[in-house]
Amino acid sequence: MRSLHKELENDIIFGVYAPGMRITEESVMAQYDVKRHAVRSAFGTLESQGLLIHRANRGVEVVDYTPDDVDALYDLRIVLETAAARRTPLPVASDIILQLEELAAQHAKAVKREDFREVYWLNQSFHELQYSSCENPRLAALIARHARMAQPIRVVKYDDKQHMKDIVTQHLAIIKAMGGNCQETYAQAVRDHLPASAEAYRTLYERRFGSHRALR
Repeated sequence: MRSLHKELENDIIFGVYAPGMRITEESVMAQYDVKRHAVRSAFGTLESQGLLIHRANRGVEVVDYTPDDVDALYDLRIVLETAAARRTPLPVASDIILQLEELAAQHAKAVKREDFREVYWLNQSFHELQYSSCENPRLAALIARHARMAQPIRVVKYDDKQHMKDIVTQHLAIIKAMGGNCQETYAQAVRDHLPASAEAYRTLYERRFGSHRALR
């Protein structure tokens, strides 16, 4: 069984708690049958991951990104992740490649059966292992944090079958590049993996609220 903060993370990612929604300790205690100290610990973890925010006089809310927030986040992810790719000694060790191949295969199977919550966790595991190879733990930790922040953005495309097929293909391209000798090829494979979800989020946001809400 996953810990409370992971259960809450899952429910935030998949819209059980909508962007901007206020979450109270009491509601979580009742919903998940847990004690207050567990809720406070989970809230703290999710705030550090950028999924919850504490607002003065309003309590804890799910982060609600504007498209401009999303663009800024993806710009930062491109910088961090391509930097990690260029700092990764290539080729990556064969045992890491084998683990990535297994995770990619499990991810592809989860995509095929449309088990999107499993898709999410396998994707996280794939990329955390991927960036552990850059040999800079601080950079890998920053990437993991911002990747989690981006997940509510990425899931807007989970029901797009072609997009999900592309993700599966991109994972294989990343693995192939990590088994090669060219950092720029690897960096490009990483770059190719990032932009589509941000574009989809902007479209969805403007359909919901109108373009006038895109800017603060």
